[in-house]
Amino acid sequence: MKLPGSIRFFRKPDHISFLIGLIFIFVSIFTNTFETKLASLIFFTFTICYETYEISKGNRQIFKVDHIAFVIGYIVLIVSFWEDVILLLIISAILFIFTLSFEIYTVRKNDLKNQQK
Repeated sequence: MKLPGSIRFFRKPDHISFLIGLIFIFVSIFTNTFETKLASLIFFTFTICYETYEISKGNRQIFKVDHIAFVIGYIVLIVSFWEDVILLLIISAILFIFTLSFEIYTVRKNDLKNQQK
C-alpha cells in the first residue's frame, strides 16, 4: 500500500525513534533533567544503529549532509552529559531539526521526481 507523501516519512522505525528523541531533546531544554537527556540519547542511539544496519545492506549513502549533522548533534548531546550547559542541548536540537528538515525535503523531492516519471 502506498502511503500519502505527507506521512511517508514516518513509516520507518528509525524515523519514529528520531522524532521521539527530538521530543525528549525539547523537553530536556526546558527541564534540564538527566532522565530526558538519557531518553533522547537512547532513541538517537537506536536511530544510529538502524541507519548503520541500512548502510551495511548497501542501499544507503554514508556521507550525506543530514548524516553528518546528525552525528555532530549526537556527539554534542553526549558532551552535554558532562558539561551541563543548555546551549549544548540547543545546538544539538538545531542540528537534529536540520537533519529532520533535510530528510523530509529529500523524501518529498524523490516523491515529486517519481510522480513525473
